[in-house]
Amino acid sequence: MNMKPVRQVYLDTNIYCRPLDDQKDRRINAETQALLKIVDANEKGEIAIISSEYVKFEIEKVKYPLKRKNIRGFEKILSKANVTSSKRLITLAKEINAKCNLNSLDALHLAAACTGKANFFLTCDDEILNDRNCIETLVANKGYELKVRNPINYIREHEEE
Repeated sequence: MNMKPVRQVYLDTNIYCRPLDDQKDRRINAETQALLKIVDANEKGEIAIISSEYVKFEIEKVKYPLKRKNIRGFEKILSKANVTSSKRLITLAKEINAKCNLNSLDALHLAAACTGKANFFLTCDDEILNDRNCIETLVANKGYELKVRNPINYIREHEEE
């Protein structure tokens, strides 16, 4: 029996929020549908979802208490591993922040994905997605194999498998 290695997938905070966002918006709805497929793959053991203390930090900043509680629940149920801060993570985040022109928190998420050995960083954030080539090249030069994708594109790339 040929077992494929389980893909490690880091979900940006906005992914956890998608099911609770306005589903009348076509893009949001499509990203929510992609998340449902990701949840299914996670339940089947095809992927392992990685989280971090930065995801938890951002969830706590969600304005509405019920939405925050639901997002916290999604994250807790879905994530199989939690990345905590380290010197190596902070150093990598500073480099991502400086070289790829991302804000500090986004850089921390990306560095957490790397140090947590994620293969994929999924986000709905266009700013991160637009800097994908810079991020992927920079982290590859550091020995990490991280690909940055929107959840819709991630599903399209992996549906045939």
